[in-house]
Amino acid sequence: MLAFDRLLRAWVVAHRVAALDMVMWTLSVVGRGGMVWLGLGAVIAIRRRKLAVFTSMLLAVLLASALTDNVFKPLFQRDRPFVAMSGDVIGARPDGASFPSGHSANAFAGAWVLSRIAAPAALVWWTLAAAIAYSRLYLGVHYPLDVIVGALVGIGCGILAMRLTGRTT
Repeated sequence: MLAFDRLLRAWVVAHRVAALDMVMWTLSVVGRGGMVWLGLGAVIAIRRRKLAVFTSMLLAVLLASALTDNVFKPLFQRDRPFVAMSGDVIGARPDGASFPSGHSANAFAGAWVLSRIAAPAALVWWTLAAAIAYSRLYLGVHYPLDVIVGALVGIGCGILAMRLTGRTT
């Protein structure tokens, strides 16, 4: 599995399109720390006058960040691709471990919550989450497995946050 992970990562980096470099970098910046999801959650909460909407989003993003940064990354200590193998990185070279992707965890936690709260736009939320997650692979700072597991962690955190706040929609 890890060999396939490295092979797929190398293929993505080798097949970059220069016109997308800035788009992918921007998506990565937008996805940092889950701020875009907190902002979207706040806007929807204000429009609906329901604090619980924002509380669900805040809890989902905090759980995703806490699990990836404070539990899984220290536990697995997987080197970033640019440390373990050759390949250009677009933008900054993040410090710390690679597995799982915090950007992906935050993105999919946010997409889960918003797809339940603002279901008519669910395709938009999932597409944005996938684009943010893919940007991390494209930029050369994560392996595919980092992004996939990050997404699964994020979905789990979104589900847990919705249950803990008593929200189903």
